[in-house]
Amino acid sequence: RIGNEVVLATPLGRVLVRVAGAFEPAAPPAPGTRATVSFDSLEVFTEGGGKRLLSAGWVFALARAVNPALANGADDASWLETTYLSDKVRLGRGNKGSIFVLRRLDDGGGALAAWPL
Repeated sequence: RIGNEVVLATPLGRVLVRVAGAFEPAAPPAPGTRATVSFDSLEVFTEGGGKRLLSAGWVFALARAVNPALANGADDASWLETTYLSDKVRLGRGNKGSIFVLRRLDDGGGALAAWPL
């Protein structure tokens, strides 16, 4: 499982938004450095994760039902490609042009460690 969290300022205060899902190696002819991503969880919490305000994973199921190519590995499926990897850092690029810089924490902790994905 993978996850991503961001803290956003809203008119009602700061909230933590978390998405999570599965990933697996992309099918050929995709490069071996590419993984397809299938998000299935969307949650919104009060800042610090104290109280869940919204759980809307159904949004991802609806999107895949409307556009099956999102689930079958077609060109518009979500993917993440690793362009550099070391013991401490992973650089990657997503199918929408996003660039990811991921750093491994020595203690294995971090914001996502507090909750099961």
